[in-house]
Amino acid sequence: MKPNDVDASLDGDQKAEPEGSELKEGFQFDGYDLAFLSKVAQRLAPLAARPSLAPEEARAIERAVAALRKLPEPTPEINVQIEVAHHMGGEEFSESYSYVVKLDPRRIEIRSSGSQRDAAVGSSSFGLESLEWDAHGQAARTGNRDTWLERLAYALARDHTLSVKYESGGPCAETV
Repeated sequence: MKPNDVDASLDGDQKAEPEGSELKEGFQFDGYDLAFLSKVAQRLAPLAARPSLAPEEARAIERAVAALRKLPEPTPEINVQIEVAHHMGGEEFSESYSYVVKLDPRRIEIRSSGSQRDAAVGSSSFGLESLEWDAHGQAARTGNRDTWLERLAYALARDHTLSVKYESGGPCAETV
């Protein structure tokens, strides 16, 4: 039986549960997901052109951008993580924010997080937006996609660090 077929033993409004071999396989995106992921690719693309990047780092960013642009088609060999981070403040009070795009054959993850340090109170860390899709068709979203894009644009317009991890797992970092 196909997952969308109605089982004769069920009421007309109920659908049969998919069996193990019938579970959906592959990323599932709606139009909003694809538009958002295209905008993420657009924001990341200029990072690959930085003259101070090692050629492997630039290629890793280019591969991530290409993988995002060709969605919903999968890129089985992709394994890249790009992180943009920025820090504000001084000794008495400071804030740090991180924006991560992680792509591998089984998962796409886009998230942001932050931390604050107040000399009088202490430090705290917090998650902001988190958008995830996995190859089993599952998706989880916390926060607003547009807000994530705005936060990333803000960080890219200021002093920030860029960290690229790719297939070999070797971390690379550059302060801009």
